[in-house]
Amino acid sequence: MRKLILIFIFTIFFSGVASAKSVEFSVISNAEIKTDNSVKDSQKMTPSIQKLLNSIDIINKNGSEFTLFLGDNLAAADKYNLVMFSKITRKLKKPIYISVGDKDVAQTKKLDKNEYYRILNLFSKNRTKELPQAKKINGFVFIFTDGINQFIPTQYGYYKEDELALLDIMLKKYKNHPVIIVGHYPIYPSEEIKEQVLPFEIENFHKIISNYDNVIAVISGHHGIDDEYKKDGIYNISVQSLAKDSEFKKVYIDYSDKAKFTFVKTRVYKVD
Repeated sequence: MRKLILIFIFTIFFSGVASAKSVEFSVISNAEIKTDNSVKDSQKMTPSIQKLLNSIDIINKNGSEFTLFLGDNLAAADKYNLVMFSKITRKLKKPIYISVGDKDVAQTKKLDKNEYYRILNLFSKNRTKELPQAKKINGFVFIFTDGINQFIPTQYGYYKEDELALLDIMLKKYKNHPVIIVGHYPIYPSEEIKEQVLPFEIENFHKIISNYDNVIAVISGHHGIDDEYKKDGIYNISVQSLAKDSEFKKVYIDYSDKAKFTFVKTRVYKVD
């Protein structure tokens, strides 16, 4: 009898372990890399370059499984800035997933999204080729969103109909997986992030998400606000600016399939 009870307990325990997923990663927003073009050697150290290098040194030692970059990786849409940023990120020892921000692309500077990702993926080890895109990592699905207007860059962003349709397709495809949405812009308001600074007609984004119960977290940057809050049962993580605040975040997420329970823990790293 005692043997049967022990077998039952171990079965319950290991089935619970098998249904649990966890992931641990670092997130950098608004690196805003700027090269010094006033000298012949455009690789001269600048404050933004130094902060990114110092962040990478920390990340390579902090146990992160990968790193997310949330956009505004460049101070301005400029190919020299992009090449420098791309080469620096190669120093990261684990995988990287890079999003685009409103400062990163501009049609007038001959750096549209296609050219941005062509250069980025030529000089870096980035694992996103275009946006929107979904990636399966550790049993989670990360959906990388866009919302950037490369023709008329705006501070608040806008998700076009085709992007929203693709989001719906991806959420339907991965309806049995816990989903984490990653993007440059926040999509839910908080006390710190007011509704008027969200992307234009963001309610269309909300409507699509409301059709599914598997979105567990949203990770965003852009405004440089350190904020964490729950909205409609979804955990929102807003990441501060590396360029202005000299900080980035490490995120740990644990999810139980059986209990449908999400546990999130973050840590802020200060960069000298």
